[in-house]
Amino acid sequence: MTHSGAILGPWKQIWKGNTPTKVKCFTWLVIRRACLTQEKLKKRGFQIVSRCFFCHEKEETNSHLFLHCRVTVQVWQMVLSISQEPWVMPEHTTDLLSCWMRRGGARPKKDGGL
Repeated sequence: MTHSGAILGPWKQIWKGNTPTKVKCFTWLVIRRACLTQEKLKKRGFQIVSRCFFCHEKEETNSHLFLHCRVTVQVWQMVLSISQEPWVMPEHTTDLLSCWMRRGGARPKKDGGL
């Protein structure tokens, strides 16, 4: 289960379809929060100041880097503007994948979910 209680079954959907293997692997790393963000490097003992590579404002965590950074949000807005429906970004990448899979990977829901 995710932080929001969503079932993790959609993870299996990553490996289906015609998506290139490297995209599937990267998606899996993102939703498993396994990307080597600066937050992860600090936990492994690296002496670094954890600031987002894009905005340099907040700590570089998985959720910030892929969902909530102001630069990332602009990219998501361009991608999701195709649907012309309102949306609210979920808190965690696992929730994003779960919502995306429920919608068939297409458009955000009108009630604010993806």
